Amino acid sequence: MTTGGGAPTVTKADLQSDITDRLHKAGQKPQSVTCSADLEGVVGKTTTCEVVLSPINAFEPIVTVTKVEGTTVSYEMSPALSKAQLEKSVKDIVARHGGKAVESVTCGSALEGTVGNKASCEVVAGGRTMTDTVTVTKVDGLLMNFSVTAG
Repeated sequence: MTTGGGAPTVTKADLQSDITDRLHKAGQKPQSVTCSADLEGVVGKTTTCEVVLSPINAFEPIVTVTKVEGTTVSYEMSPALSKAQLEKSVKDIVARHGGKAVESVTCGSALEGTVGNKASCEVVAGGRTMTDTVTVTKVDGLLMNFSVTAG
């Protein structure tokens, strides 16, 4: 944490270390954790970090400041998938379970890790275009599960 005369700040390095520690405690070993920016100690401020667990499993937790007391910044983290990460995950799931080559996946949005959140993805597989719905089914700390339902 740094203070440069303004609001206290949680550095990218400190955030990356905290996320790595939390994942280790959950039994996950990330290949990399890269935060986009330091977190300014102002309630409501956010930053994102890319977490790569494997070549096909990456996510982007959202870090949000919840409280600032003097130089102490409290924050919470919630899981999320960027639009590109969601498209990659859906492509892998459909290819593994659908038995067809997937030509493309285009999702309309990112997916935040709140149970019940949904995203719609257009999937082109085997020459057919369909709209699949992705629904968050479980959130456990920084990790989330979701289902893909063919439309």
